[in-house]
Amino acid sequence: MTRVLMGLMVHKFCSLKWLSIAGLFILIVVTILLIAKPAFTQTHHEDAYIATVDGVEIHVSEFQRAIDANRAGIIKYFHEKYDAAPSAAFWTTPYGGNEIPLELIKKKALEDSIDQKIRQILAKEQGVLPDISYAGFMQNFNLENQRRQQAIKNHQVIFGPAQYTEDAYYEYMMANTALLVKNHLMEHDWKPSEQQLITFYEANKRRLYHAPATVKVRQLSLSFLDANRNIDTLLKTQVKRKIEKAREKISSGISFEQAVKDIKQDDRVTEQVYNLDSYRHKARSPVAQASADLLPGEVSEIIEENGRFYLMQCMEKDQLSSKYLAFDGIREQVLKDYIDNQYEEYARERLTDAKVVLNEELYRNFLM
Repeated sequence: MTRVLMGLMVHKFCSLKWLSIAGLFILIVVTILLIAKPAFTQTHHEDAYIATVDGVEIHVSEFQRAIDANRAGIIKYFHEKYDAAPSAAFWTTPYGGNEIPLELIKKKALEDSIDQKIRQILAKEQGVLPDISYAGFMQNFNLENQRRQQAIKNHQVIFGPAQYTEDAYYEYMMANTALLVKNHLMEHDWKPSEQQLITFYEANKRRLYHAPATVKVRQLSLSFLDANRNIDTLLKTQVKRKIEKAREKISSGISFEQAVKDIKQDDRVTEQVYNLDSYRHKARSPVAQASADLLPGEVSEIIEENGRFYLMQCMEKDQLSSKYLAFDGIREQVLKDYIDNQYEEYARERLTDAKVVLNEELYRNFLM
């Protein structure tokens, strides 16, 4: 199987010479993933564990999930640092004298597995996740997919996928678990006072709450709505042609102002400043989004928003200044960041104090 896959890769390389280096690397990574899929869980008992954290087992399948999650990153690391080529010996070959892919991925997967188990332990302590065993997770995973399948049969609305994969369900479960733990702790042990929030804001504003740049543009705006504020299809076509003509003139070297005069719409030009710390406005406004991407002198594509076509040219784009977002305007975000920070610090403390017992034989004998 390995020889066939490697042969196919060589054939691909020879026949697709136009592939970029990045494209070729993707092909290499895929090939290694196919070659090096471990059969870890097939050679050990279903109840085997790789380690315990404060007496709670990390099942081999949980360790395997962390191995799979880190595989592409480890391959990329060795490719970029050592130009490592795919081969059957990749995982056990020392690079740079002392770095072995197998040992590095095992170490990273173990660290991630321990971190995840600590967070599950916190969830159990808060009453959010009663069963943190792998068997309990799989039972919930299967029940959730059965529930979704039945809901679809009953023509009921479901949110998310029709069926979860194990990895997708795990990510969903952990994200929701962390949110519930944070909310529970915020309502009790971690509920901050106003002064604590202000103190957190002041301590972190240079990292989290720096006011982004503002963008000043000259802007042509043409409406295609009728007197009743409904879209006039014929007018929309006419307006689109006009604004396309203006953009063509600008692309040929004519100034923005002259191009707009040429289509006899110079009275429709305004100057506008978009404040890019207005996240909500930017998120719902295609024009504001487009302005954020413009460089001084650059002209936008034609943008449609709320019954109008827009064409913009960037006049100024302020660099990051010493201004910060006002606390009163972002209090809810500061509260969220405060709780997130408390949660991460608490998880790190518990990780530092955790008693980890490694299943040395199973860990040592793991092969890709």
